Amino acid sequence: MNSMAKLFLSPSGRIPRRPFIIAVAVFIVFVMAQKYLFVYMDNGLPKFFLQFGLFFLNLHIIMAVYGKRLHDLGRSFWPLIGLFALMAIVFLVLILNFGGIEYFDTVMANPEYAGNEEAMQKVLQTYQDKLAKGLPTANWIMAGLPALFTLWLALAPGQADKNRYG
Repeated sequence: MNSMAKLFLSPSGRIPRRPFIIAVAVFIVFVMAQKYLFVYMDNGLPKFFLQFGLFFLNLHIIMAVYGKRLHDLGRSFWPLIGLFALMAIVFLVLILNFGGIEYFDTVMANPEYAGNEEAMQKVLQTYQDKLAKGLPTANWIMAGLPALFTLWLALAPGQADKNRYG
């Protein structure tokens, strides 16, 4: 159990390809179990706090597993941080592309919407309809970025010699 805890919770050291692939597979099962659990939990504070805590645990596991694999390649954590930044930028671009620009343009250009609940609901519904149409594309793009990054880490050969990470 000590080696499993070190694999998933310690960001120091290096891991070769095979343990990385196994760790990613176990992590995916862990995340799917969370999703399954949350479907059957009632909305409330226990679910909120559990989701909040698991978000940070998942983030830590990603940093530990991916960071060690990056260390095996002789790299620091920066490519992983770059992936997170790229995903945030792509997320914002997708939101704006799938109706966000029109929504903000309509609301900002027409101050009369500020007090008119019915008009705001109509604008919001139009935005949500356009966003729903683009959601499948957005899901593929947002899933593709980490999938390609994971594939790169799984296929790239590690450094045989010692590097500054061990």
